[in-house]
Amino acid sequence: MAIVHVGDDDHLRYLLLGDVSVVLVGDEIKRVVSDQRINTTALAQRAEADRLPYGSDAKSAAMVSMKQAEIAARNKPGGYWIAGADPAAVDHAITDSVPLSELSRIALLSDGAARAVDLFKVTDWAGVLDLLETSGPLELIARVRSIELDDEDTTRWPRNKVSDDATAAYCDQLHA
Repeated sequence: MAIVHVGDDDHLRYLLLGDVSVVLVGDEIKRVVSDQRINTTALAQRAEADRLPYGSDAKSAAMVSMKQAEIAARNKPGGYWIAGADPAAVDHAITDSVPLSELSRIALLSDGAARAVDLFKVTDWAGVLDLLETSGPLELIARVRSIELDDEDTTRWPRNKVSDDATAAYCDQLHA
């Protein structure tokens, strides 16, 4: 979950909880904030699942083990936090604010959309923002999906599933 809000004090505030990223841009990339805490859990199980080809029985068994380890760390100190039935999770969100005067555009991306940079490394954050500006979120997601389909067995870019939820939002109208 990613939320941005422009306050009366001309600051953009953001809140992240779960596997999402916010990209804040001024004259250059000002800040990329990602909640990667889930990736610090189930390390051995994740490494085992990532090394196996998608669709194999061994991969399925490794995924079950990884998910069990992740769930054991969910919404606990030292683990990762997601929105859900426990409203106390919001106390563990990543939050901050940036003066609007320092920003010209922002993007919010789920981890599936951020794969273009984080996993596949086919572009950088500036490239993602430029693509969002010129072609929109659907084009970014289409490019990510194309890369995923070119590696359906997940061996070129090890990952625990072929594709992931992909959402992107872009705004370049930050000032009145």
